[in-house]
Amino acid sequence: MNTKSLAVLLALFAGPTTFADEATLRYHLTGGLQLEMEQEIFVASREDAVAGRIFSMDFAIGEVGETGEQPVELTKLRASYTAHGMNQRLPASHLLGTSFALSGDERLLTAEGTNGEINLGQVTDGGLVPGRLLAGFLPVLPAESLSTGSTWVSEQAIETLEGWSWAGGDIVYENEVTAMSESDGALIVTVQSIGRATLHAAEGREGFVGEGELERSVEWSFDATTGMLLNYSLVQESSGTSQLPQGEVPVRQFTRVELQEESGVE
Repeated sequence: MNTKSLAVLLALFAGPTTFADEATLRYHLTGGLQLEMEQEIFVASREDAVAGRIFSMDFAIGEVGETGEQPVELTKLRASYTAHGMNQRLPASHLLGTSFALSGDERLLTAEGTNGEINLGQVTDGGLVPGRLLAGFLPVLPAESLSTGSTWVSEQAIETLEGWSWAGGDIVYENEVTAMSESDGALIVTVQSIGRATLHAAEGREGFVGEGELERSVEWSFDATTGMLLNYSLVQESSGTSQLPQGEVPVRQFTRVELQEESGVE
């Protein structure tokens, strides 16, 4: 058997060349992100939701500047509130074109210079700031390299709209890499995250009474080659108490969030 035939035979036994089996995740967001959030609010023992909210936002993300901050512009925004069978569009057009910056250490990004909010109504203790909402969903990336089956624990301070009030707390996530694959030369890492938190009134807010509970199930994928969060799908169940004009109202809430790359945002 000649050398060439031996090389072909060995290649057949070895199988196809595979991508790297480890990856380090670091943010380098470019292009844009699209965020969709839907909330259903329940009270007492009623089976049907008594109210709900829908938010849809597009963010155009620029390159990192000399200061290490990344400029972000809000390019699309829709918001609505439904209660008692009536749908109300929330005023949001005044925020189009506003900007803020993402800053951090490439593992955890926060929003800086956010201004302007969506007015959620008189019974809610404060409006919603789009930039802070986006940053609050960006996962905390691990310091170490990962492979399929890798696990790590992360912690993140959150502020969340629960019922008719704002709650805050520290959420602890248990994260696991469920898959790694190659697509068009990029290494894609898929992660399942389960997070739990005890809720209190958010800082500077008063409408959330006592303690509440929150649990999140998140599946997200990350392009380890480019540093882009490709998509993020969250299902959240929570409970707590909102202070309303008629008194304290126990609330249950289901929240769904979809966050995905939108490279065509202008």
